[in-house]
Amino acid sequence: MRRLLALVTAVVVTLSLAAAPAAAGAYLRVRETRVLSPGGTTKIEVAADSSVDITKVRAVVRPYSGGTAEPLTVDDFELVEGTAANGVWRTRSAVAVEQGRWWVDVELANADVTTVFRQRATIDNGLDTVITDFDVTPRIVDVEHPEVAFGGRLMSRGADGALAPVEGATLRLNGAAGPAPTVVTGADGRVQGTGDVVTTADAQLTYGGGFLYRPAKSAEIPIAKVRLQTRLSLAMPARLIVGDQVTVTGRLERRDRAGVWAPLAGKQLSLSFNATKSGDWSVVGRPVTGADGGYTAKVTVTEPGAWSVTFANEPQTLPDDYYGYLMSSAYTTNRPVAYRTSVTGFNAAPEPVGRGNMVTGSGRVMNRLADGRWVGAASNATAQLQFSTDRKKWSTKAAVGVNGDGTFRFEGRADRDGYWRAVVPRGDYAEPSVGGTDYVDVRYRTKILDFNAAPEPVRKGGTVTVMGALYRETDRWKPYGSKTIAFYFLPKGSSKWTYMGSQKADKYGRFRKGFKATKDGTWRAYTSATSSYIKTYRDDYVDVR
Repeated sequence: MRRLLALVTAVVVTLSLAAAPAAAGAYLRVRETRVLSPGGTTKIEVAADSSVDITKVRAVVRPYSGGTAEPLTVDDFELVEGTAANGVWRTRSAVAVEQGRWWVDVELANADVTTVFRQRATIDNGLDTVITDFDVTPRIVDVEHPEVAFGGRLMSRGADGALAPVEGATLRLNGAAGPAPTVVTGADGRVQGTGDVVTTADAQLTYGGGFLYRPAKSAEIPIAKVRLQTRLSLAMPARLIVGDQVTVTGRLERRDRAGVWAPLAGKQLSLSFNATKSGDWSVVGRPVTGADGGYTAKVTVTEPGAWSVTFANEPQTLPDDYYGYLMSSAYTTNRPVAYRTSVTGFNAAPEPVGRGNMVTGSGRVMNRLADGRWVGAASNATAQLQFSTDRKKWSTKAAVGVNGDGTFRFEGRADRDGYWRAVVPRGDYAEPSVGGTDYVDVRYRTKILDFNAAPEPVRKGGTVTVMGALYRETDRWKPYGSKTIAFYFLPKGSSKWTYMGSQKADKYGRFRKGFKATKDGTWRAYTSATSSYIKTYRDDYVDVR
């Protein structure tokens, strides 16, 4: 049964070019389509223009969204304003449609082309609908329990205002994740369904309308998404050695809304390092937790610094975790590191050395970097000087901190023949290492007492007498008789010593010898070393006038 339009909705101004103009610059378009209902009469009005005169205006009224009613063709348009190339056309008689919602397509033609412009307006003669009894449970969700159950009822409102159920209509739950869940109404207009809500949202049940019924929306129900609390641990070896690859471990847990802590598996973490000297955090690994919430990561120790591991701190790269869980992290304090060390260039001197005199040990401590290079140790390293008679049992004679380039120099008293070496003890900043050994022969000491070159000054051409007494040490100091004393002279301003002669000391170790004075200079009495005694000498400067 056909009847006059009960409700009319005018829709959009539409500008469209013809699909295939016959010539360059040719066009055909609809500027506006309106549905008019003055005084109960429904008419269709089309505003259009063309590159040439428009020869035909037609409207096709067809059912909306799956309706099965027959389309209606309307041809009785007349030009009511403007020209045939740019004007307004209106139907002469009223357009009557059945109950429902209808699209209005417009067909235009000129001498060059015929074009159909679809869905230019709607004639809405459908029934109002309303969604009642809408509810969603629960109204608080979390990442592990995002599902909600919802229900509602779709009713149509008749001309008398009475409500009747709408069967077979598709309703959609807005606010749920992904494609919105859809449900179809039963004979009583009711629906039930489930969907996941992954973020705080206002849930709403909507009906998009159909041929007989207009769209409807329910009231909104707020659904709160809460983030679960997490906690994270971090452990690594107590001692870190540069160049070593060490294992970092820990565990990620979450607390559900009932307050129960449990492992959180399959989650990516961010492991970072902050070098002491730079102060900047950099990501060095992204471990993933296992079934027990545990994680492991291999890292290479490069320098002192602090370590951290974090979870759910990156909304861009880990949006699901970030919005599902509260961020957690674990840190270490600024951790010192130890270097593998090496002692190079060790030397013990003098050789031989007099018993009771000091042996000087020198060399350099080197640190190995993570890339394998060796550099001089920093000043926080320590070196020890050690002595042994058999290279098995060693005793420490001295210890010293190295210089900023790793070099060191220290002294130890020599009491007997033996081996000397430098070692780096294990410390907060160094792994132990041992340098090469150096054998030092210890001999009895000798010395010259009461030494003098006289007179001072002396007349040129006169005699300079060099005298003194030679002693040696065994169990005590005593005269060293019959030992040959050599005499040398170093002229003032020269660096070359000249041998002047020799003399044997008497049984009391005394010696005395005269020389002609020719110029200013230094006189020396010297005794060479033997297998049992070290050398010794004394100097005295004499001014010649």
